[in-house]
Amino acid sequence: MHRFLEEIRRRNVHRVATTYALAAWILIEAGSVLLPTFGIPDSFFKTYVIIVSAGFAITLILSWVFEVTPDGIKLERNIDRSTYAPRSGDSKNYLIIGLLVVALGVSITFNVTGMRDEAPDAVETALHNSVAVLPFTSRSSIEENQFFADGIHEDILMRLAEIKSLRVISRTSVNEYRDTNRNLREIGEELGVSTIVVGTVQRADNQVRISVQLVDAKTDDQIWAATYDRELSIESLFKLQTEISSQIASSLRAALTPEQEIRLATIPTNSIEAYAEYVAGRENLLKRNFATLIAARQQFEHAIELDPQYAQAYASLAETILVTLSNHKSIATDEAFSLAATHLAEALRIDPGLPQAYAVRGLMEMMQWEGTRVGSGNFAAAASFEKAIELNPSLSDAYVWFASLRRVEGEIEDAVDLLMTALTLDPLSRIPYVNLPSLLAMEGRNERTTELLLHAINIFPEWATPYNYLSAHMKGLGRLDEAIAWGLKESSLSEDPMTGGALIGIYQDFGDDAEIMAFIESFPKDHPVYPIGESYWLYTSGDYEGSLAAIEPFATDSAFPLDFTYPIIIAASIMTRDFDRAYEYLLKSNPKLGEDAETTVDRYNLQSAILLAYVEQQRNHPQAAARLLQQAEPIVRSTPRLGMAGHGIRDVQLLTLQGRRNEAIEALTQAVAEGFVSSRAYDFWSFDEDPIIEPLRSDARFGELRRRMNERLEEMRRNVELAKSSGDWSALLAKAETV
Repeated sequence: MHRFLEEIRRRNVHRVATTYALAAWILIEAGSVLLPTFGIPDSFFKTYVIIVSAGFAITLILSWVFEVTPDGIKLERNIDRSTYAPRSGDSKNYLIIGLLVVALGVSITFNVTGMRDEAPDAVETALHNSVAVLPFTSRSSIEENQFFADGIHEDILMRLAEIKSLRVISRTSVNEYRDTNRNLREIGEELGVSTIVVGTVQRADNQVRISVQLVDAKTDDQIWAATYDRELSIESLFKLQTEISSQIASSLRAALTPEQEIRLATIPTNSIEAYAEYVAGRENLLKRNFATLIAARQQFEHAIELDPQYAQAYASLAETILVTLSNHKSIATDEAFSLAATHLAEALRIDPGLPQAYAVRGLMEMMQWEGTRVGSGNFAAAASFEKAIELNPSLSDAYVWFASLRRVEGEIEDAVDLLMTALTLDPLSRIPYVNLPSLLAMEGRNERTTELLLHAINIFPEWATPYNYLSAHMKGLGRLDEAIAWGLKESSLSEDPMTGGALIGIYQDFGDDAEIMAFIESFPKDHPVYPIGESYWLYTSGDYEGSLAAIEPFATDSAFPLDFTYPIIIAASIMTRDFDRAYEYLLKSNPKLGEDAETTVDRYNLQSAILLAYVEQQRNHPQAAARLLQQAEPIVRSTPRLGMAGHGIRDVQLLTLQGRRNEAIEALTQAVAEGFVSSRAYDFWSFDEDPIIEPLRSDARFGELRRRMNERLEEMRRNVELAKSSGDWSALLAKAETV
């Protein structure tokens, strides 16, 4: 035994063992704190400790077998001990002493200063900084008192959302849990939060009692609770909401800046009546329906009449007007932008730090820019969205609208990231559930687009918009019978008279004039776009001259949407061979296509670029046409053929204009094989009317392709007639789920 110990000492195994043990101890101690700091799971740390420990045995074996000599590392059995003496261990002793000092320092740092104890607290704080404020329950059966409770809930939620160290779930998502019997653990898991605020409101005459609880969603344990009894006045009400918000923030260890403390204490209105109108208006605005938007506008206008200094009411009124224009076209464009700009300026004059006003201003600037996509309006919109997010990182609408801007700019990945962020803040927000599928359609992922739209319908069965999107998607896929089925479902849920207009093109392909006339006769004559309807009907009837005469007076009236007037004028001008007029309006609607423009063809003006190339050829400007076609070709190749974001037979048109007729026929053959049956989903005319592909009609293969398309159209027409006669559309609706 003594001889074995002497051998260990001679080979310096003991020093190596001591050195490694101390180094391993430091590594394990450091890892116990540093790894959790970077979010490394406990399972990895256990593996880490095992690896470091196993290295001890390996190191001992290596130190027994090998020796460090002046000539390098050698096997012990190859060393001549008569000529070689081991080096003094003094340097190693010093190393050991140094390691002991470091170990002592680590021990003091971790254990005396309490760093080890603070790490779990830091993690716990981060987890608790996510909160959902569920709708407050009114303890009264009077409907007015529920609005009162909703107002308190809205205000507390908005105040918390402006605290940057908190992640607060938006109102649209938490409203889905109104009067729910679900337990808080389930709600917390579904919303992705660890804490939940619940509350009740009891109002009697001029007295109000508010009871609030902050609950740990994982354990159902109460973190904080309080009951407040106050005499009811607008001042005491907002002071109470400030106090509640501050207590919740404090319980969640959310750090408040001086500016945030000031905003928490802000009283937005001095009129309790104006406050009630504002709360009711927000409820209607969130529903986004045609009728509720009209009601919301009236309520915000009334709130402003009651309190002309109500900044939030001005911002919400501007938002209502812009959403009405975007979704329903039931307000003149110029009027909408003028009113929105005025209301937003007033909102920011009263409250320069109002996040909602900046977000809505970004929406307005984006809508103004995307009509022509000329100028720096997109940069102004981005700056407004960024300002809104800086002031309120939990404002989900800002992310959703910002994503729309990035989509129009062609930044699809950024748009997806912004929408995903919005969903973390508002998991049940409706708009991302239709905007995300639209982005996937732009990438040609049509099956996934269909799946997500069906998912949106499953979550929001009473919301008309996903039915509209799915109908448009089916139309783009060439599944016209299914498009009608989904379009009729949308019409049954919407009060917007524009609903159903997108189906007219399909009815034209089916030769169903009765359905077209029924839509025209039911359309309200006082609707802003009604005058355009006469021109459209004349155009579809083949009276192109009459169509131009009916619509051109509105072309100079910017109150009418350009995307309604210009396409009719351009198409009718081409059909009457008035190519100079077609050229004029193509450039009016697409200034970026001018020869002097820095940027020309992209996926958003691709259709106009092809049309302009055709017009330029007819005007005997072949070089201008060739320039447009050259720029359009890679855009066509990168764009899916079918679906709501498809180009249809844009490649066939391009190849025809380039004189590559055989390739054009081959592209058309491929299009028909993929499901193309009609041009009306992509152009303003039918396949048979398309003047661009006229040179292909003499090719023997063209007739066979047209026959196949007609057979498919007739089959789908019969499917629609059968469903219409039986009143049962379920078979057509079910097809989307089986593909």
